[in-house]
Amino acid sequence: MKRAVLAAILLAAAPAAADSAKLLVLQSEGRADPATRAKIDAAIVKLAVAAEPQASAGELNFSDAATAVGCKPEAPSCKDEVLGMLAVDEIVITTVTPKPGGLEITVRRIARSGASRDATMLLATGTPPDKLDGIAPLFGGKPAEPRAAPPPVVDHEPRPSPVVTAPAVRADLPSSNRRLELIGMAGGGGLVVLGLVMWVAANSVQGDINTAPTRTRQDLIDLKNLESKGDTYATLGNVFAITGVVVGGISTYFFIRDRRAGSSAMAHLMPTVIDHGAGLVLTIGGSP
Repeated sequence: MKRAVLAAILLAAAPAAADSAKLLVLQSEGRADPATRAKIDAAIVKLAVAAEPQASAGELNFSDAATAVGCKPEAPSCKDEVLGMLAVDEIVITTVTPKPGGLEITVRRIARSGASRDATMLLATGTPPDKLDGIAPLFGGKPAEPRAAPPPVVDHEPRPSPVVTAPAVRADLPSSNRRLELIGMAGGGGLVVLGLVMWVAANSVQGDINTAPTRTRQDLIDLKNLESKGDTYATLGNVFAITGVVVGGISTYFFIRDRRAGSSAMAHLMPTVIDHGAGLVLTIGGSP
């Protein structure tokens, strides 16, 4: 039942033109802040529409779509299941990750046939989010002309050897339990619906109580049984409805909180070279 409810949520969130669209650009994922990812998503949709007039923007990312279908995002067959659920020929999956000096953008274009093309670029800090020259070829666009590097400056004056720090190796810490949050939201909604069903049943029994005869001893026994049955339905309705509201509310809170989180905790492994040796420095903290 939970899988059916999640599938209904996905279909409701998909664009109305998904049946006729050939290419669907799913929302991006990654540790970049939601506002920046939204601007990058809009730029990718613009590139896709220029190449495929029937391309459209999705309302979910690939992880959410996989959860609704009921498959693991890392499974090879999961992409085909998502394509079948969305009824499109191709999907675009984007990941935006903060890196030293900017944002690393990885875009994958996956077709029903199993063919996959991808492109990765580094969007330098301060560069507008729509300057996706490294991604444009994935949609038939032309990359920008590379600029000639300036000649190196040779300094002949002797100086003390500096400390050279290699780029950080970043290891992501465990991600949020988004799948459990979606299941909790769907389960809470299902419990509320079940509570409403119990209340309707209790109301029906109350109608039978109001019209029940009370002439004989058996009539009184039957009336008492009806009252007990109505009380049971009403109690179950209260329990299901209250539990559903609590579970659904808590799950929704954590889901929204995790979606708005701009970054997650990361571990930095820093290889460091000095005058008379080398070493490694491990730092745990937020993204730079």
